[in-house]
Amino acid sequence: MAVTVDLLLAVCIHPNTHTIRIANVHSTKFERREFELPGRGDPEIDHTTHEWSNYFKSGLRGVTELMKRKKGENWRSVGMDILVDGTVPSGGGLSSSAAFVCASALSVMKANGEEKIDKRELTELAIISERAVGVNSGG
Repeated sequence: MAVTVDLLLAVCIHPNTHTIRIANVHSTKFERREFELPGRGDPEIDHTTHEWSNYFKSGLRGVTELMKRKKGENWRSVGMDILVDGTVPSGGGLSSSAAFVCASALSVMKANGEEKIDKRELTELAIISERAVGVNSGG
């Protein structure tokens, strides 16, 4: 049996800011969030609170760590407006959190001009990043 699901992130880049605004088309279930990226670029994630935007933040955090290694400690993501939609049921055992972390990491990389993305590197980044939310994923 095949299952066809997706997770989509529409992104508008704001290169002169470091504000992230994230919304979901299912706004009654997932409220809009906004946060500033700190000077070091690492978004704060409170893994003790189950918060949907933490999955985006974990993908962003993974990319931030990767880009700091590649481009230097002062790397910081551009600001973005993000709209999330998809058919992966949240909490349904179909890896919705992993899908969100991967999609987040890809969108952050693309928004910051990274065109070449190694799939193995992305997979490893997503596995480690998802754990920042408090999910002990097996990868």
